[in-house]
Amino acid sequence: MNKNKYSIYRPLKYTKKTKSFGHSVYKYKKERTYVPDLFSKKNINPENFLNLKNKFSINNILIFDKVKPFTKKTCIVGHVNRSGFNFLINSTPIKNLPMFPDMSKIYIPLKGFKKIKVHTLGPKRFNSGTLIDEVSSETSGLISPLWHYVGVKVSAVAF
Repeated sequence: MNKNKYSIYRPLKYTKKTKSFGHSVYKYKKERTYVPDLFSKKNINPENFLNLKNKFSINNILIFDKVKPFTKKTCIVGHVNRSGFNFLINSTPIKNLPMFPDMSKIYIPLKGFKKIKVHTLGPKRFNSGTLIDEVSSETSGLISPLWHYVGVKVSAVAF
């Protein structure tokens, strides 16, 4: 499994916690979990993600996302952002990266996992019980494009 993880929730187990670029970085054995201090553009933006990538030498990231209905051992292979927000808007270009990045193949599927496409609602709508006729996700459609934009290979699992 990937040693770099991303979630909006603090991991259950960790031995060390540090702060870096608007995120808490939790360490457990050889794994690091990056958690934004606030779910806001101040913390979640391409510049902070690029700085995290460079500081911690992140090449691959495993995103943990809540989904409804939940099915065990599923990986996200596509998303529709239905949150009404995108952390890339008015934040590109940075450094030598493009203004309009290719978002056609963000996710790397995981072997042995059922592949799903999700409709990302964002934390507020997801937790409010908003119902749609598709698989709903809390954050993958908001977080994955940022990691992809800064050149990190993205996989995402449902929990």
